[in-house]
Amino acid sequence: MGILVCLVAVFAVLVGYFKWIHTYWKRRGIDGPVGMPFLGSFYDLSDKEKPRGFVINKWTKQFGKVFGYYEGANPVLVVSDVDMLQELFIKKFDYFYARKTTNLIHGNLECSQEEPRINLFSARGARWKRMKALASPAFSVKALKQIHDTMENSVLCMVDHLTKHENGSAFNIHEFYQEFTYDVISRLAMGQPYSEQFNNKGVSIVKKIFLRNNRVLPWYLAVLFPSLENTTKNLFFNHESVRGGDVGQLLNFCEVAVHDRIKERVENKKLGIDNTQNDFIDMFLDYYTGEEIEDTQYGTTVEKKVTSEDVIGSCFVFLLAGFDTTANALAYASYLLAKHPEKMRKAQEEIDIVCTSENISYDEVTKLKYLDAVVKEALRLYPVAWFACSRECVETTTLGDYLIEKGVRVEADVTALHRSKEIWGDDADSFIPERWFSPTPRHNMSWIPFGAGPRQCVGMRLGLVEAKTALAHVLRKWSIVAGPETEEQLHIQGCTTTSPEKVTVYLETRF
Repeated sequence: MGILVCLVAVFAVLVGYFKWIHTYWKRRGIDGPVGMPFLGSFYDLSDKEKPRGFVINKWTKQFGKVFGYYEGANPVLVVSDVDMLQELFIKKFDYFYARKTTNLIHGNLECSQEEPRINLFSARGARWKRMKALASPAFSVKALKQIHDTMENSVLCMVDHLTKHENGSAFNIHEFYQEFTYDVISRLAMGQPYSEQFNNKGVSIVKKIFLRNNRVLPWYLAVLFPSLENTTKNLFFNHESVRGGDVGQLLNFCEVAVHDRIKERVENKKLGIDNTQNDFIDMFLDYYTGEEIEDTQYGTTVEKKVTSEDVIGSCFVFLLAGFDTTANALAYASYLLAKHPEKMRKAQEEIDIVCTSENISYDEVTKLKYLDAVVKEALRLYPVAWFACSRECVETTTLGDYLIEKGVRVEADVTALHRSKEIWGDDADSFIPERWFSPTPRHNMSWIPFGAGPRQCVGMRLGLVEAKTALAHVLRKWSIVAGPETEEQLHIQGCTTTSPEKVTVYLETRF
């Protein structure tokens, strides 16, 4: 009886605590969805068949440009006001340097004891600053020109695979883009020497990672008891939705590759052989130290040094980010071009004029202005990485007229921005690449598929050049055509990024 009374008392305390927590926004005069007892709106936002970006946009239409919801015990503010987002991502970056981690159960991301293996995407504070200083040179214009031939070789291999579908039946072009983008990042980041499209087991692994279900016990515990998130991570470390399953397989692949490379570089040094920089692993290992690195506080000077755990984490995130976002952007662009053949013909005319030899150089890609507009317009209508456009407040401050306390998470409704008639006009829902040639300037928060501010995606230039090079080669050889089997509306899925289930098109030879 005593145990029962204690359990009832504990439950009553929890009920009272969460009822109080879930009045956080109401007490501040901010509207928003009520959500479920305990979990708040987490359950609604963790269905891979209904990506959270669409759910949040539905709430924006209901509650306006600023509203609040709850992920368990965590209050989250959603913003689609461009001036407030300018504050969030740029003007008050020092108050919001931490990214809101929608896709990772973690410990203290500024502490190497709790999170020894970190990457540029999820790192915070001085660790993030150090990782960015190391990664940025890999995505400079000079570096992109150096790797262009390797990337284009993967494009040509993809084109060879696509040839079997020319003037044939309908097929899913998205899977070809997935093979291509994983191939590119494997060659650039991991030193894979040749193209291995449709023979690379890693593709199926990363596809499953992006389609993980967050409606599982570890995630429920992490959002219900955020102060115990590191404990939850450790208890469920090998769970497929934490660090096990396909995530564990990919991490192990990166770990073996990095440690093998470290051994190889040590042997080369003994033999007097220079260690050349062939990929991202070598780039990071040029700054490798076997000692523990003590990152101090954010804002202080950082040393260009990495541990093996840093390199493993970096390779892991490069494989994921380099694979998914560009493949999805290509799939969406292809779908839109197939649905709008007049736009496709304009892109083809430009490609025919600019690209006159068998290969397409980096400089030629930069001259494809209409194709650039096609890709940007596709990313406007179908932003793939909206979850990255979020932050966690690290020190109490204000956004606009709102007080934001330390620990509160803030998320941009990217769909609301990208489809705003106030910003883009009455045709905001239409595919019109020509809008990118408008002389009227737009607010710099009106298009943020790669995030904004200092934490904008470091690989943005690579992703855009990769997408344009692939489309240029495909479109100068074929027309991408919609037909009876082409989807009327794409079925979009994912808990992390938005990915079309398939994009069914036809390829018709042009000449």
